[in-house]
Amino acid sequence: MKRSSTEHGRSRATAVPSAREPIFERALRFARACVVGSGASLVDFSILTAFIRLLDVAPTTARIPALLAGASVQFFGNRTFTFRAQRGSLSRQAKLFACFEVAALLLNWCVYRLLQPHVTFVPPEAVSFLGTFLVFVGFAYPMRKLVIFKLPAEPSR
Repeated sequence: MKRSSTEHGRSRATAVPSAREPIFERALRFARACVVGSGASLVDFSILTAFIRLLDVAPTTARIPALLAGASVQFFGNRTFTFRAQRGSLSRQAKLFACFEVAALLLNWCVYRLLQPHVTFVPPEAVSFLGTFLVFVGFAYPMRKLVIFKLPAEPSR
């Protein structure tokens, strides 16, 4: 709080706009998101590989259950670890996450469909990492930070 004087000489408290979040805190949060994303990617990769290699499912079809499993890990990991947003409404966050994740899943699937036939010098599982990372940086992380897990400002005292 900043103090300013009134015309009668008394001081009153005025709100000072909050400063930008320090770069270290932003980098730390992004690092936590990468840890959560790595765990989700491990789940995603394992399911994708099992469907392709063990169940002989087409890679583009196998991508869907893999993305859904990874999304579950993303929600709970981001809520509790990345953004520490447990005091936010679980139902609100879940609804927003579901909406934005449907968009991210469709983006992931479309990017994979575009990349997979053209990037033939690596296994299809590796192509999925590239597509997922592009969607994460360009869409998913910003939506999680700015919309889904953004907590309302704490009331001033």
